[in-house]
Amino acid sequence: MFQFIPVTEENIFAVKATGKLTDADYQQFLPQLEALIAENSPISLLLELEDFHGWEPKAAWDDFRFGMAHDKDFRRIAIVGEKTWHKWMTQLGNAFTDTSVRFFNRDQLQEAWDWLREGNTGKSRAVGQQSTETDKPPAWRHILVAMDFSPHSQWALNRAVDLCHCHDARLTLIHAVEMTGTPLLDYDILPADPVEFIELDQQRFDQSVEKIEKLADSLDLNEVETQVVWGTPKSAVLSYAEAQNVDLIIVGSHGRHGVARLLGSTAVSIANNARTDVVLVREPGRS
Repeated sequence: MFQFIPVTEENIFAVKATGKLTDADYQQFLPQLEALIAENSPISLLLELEDFHGWEPKAAWDDFRFGMAHDKDFRRIAIVGEKTWHKWMTQLGNAFTDTSVRFFNRDQLQEAWDWLREGNTGKSRAVGQQSTETDKPPAWRHILVAMDFSPHSQWALNRAVDLCHCHDARLTLIHAVEMTGTPLLDYDILPADPVEFIELDQQRFDQSVEKIEKLADSLDLNEVETQVVWGTPKSAVLSYAEAQNVDLIIVGSHGRHGVARLLGSTAVSIANNARTDVVLVREPGRS
């Protein structure tokens, strides 16, 4: 399936592709993309592949036909993936288009964004002037909180609300839903109908949307946005923060699932790869 990621820059759009793409996915996605092209052409596009299993035959033809018809409508396309065949697919696609297309590994996400921005404006993301010890740090204007609906992430949210009041910042709550059904589609013999796994994943996604919107409505803030994204917690947080030029990421340091699974590689990846400030909030009484 496809999912749009909101982006702050003009004429740059981002899409996440997960699972095995079907003709139905393209019938829903392509009209939206065509509308963006009609209003903003030429555009630059970031295509992020996560838990991606390729195309069904008709979907592959949909993709090829659309690319040939709109070759002149794209300035640059950055494909972010993690498998060798993702890179091979990008190289093969370059033979059929005049659009500048480049592949980036997942740990090169910021480089992919810089490349798109350079093509759009001739400049990469501004890094600011060299600071001195006497400079006052800029106020945080957009704070992103990673939520998994556990008490641990609630403590992180409480800290974020305090900081929003202090800095007059807007707040976004993000939650990641990892797909469980898609990998099973690669097997011939299944203990259950693959459609059941897809439907269960969608139910989890819809329930997460309902929970995070209810949580946002309960906060004493004027401006709270919510995002529920397919994928791993790490990629969801880093992708959204980069696309939205977030000033501060806040995460809970303990939890058993979702974004709060931060005792290992997820916490390290967010802290080391985010191009912004990161605050880890511990639940009181935890060492």
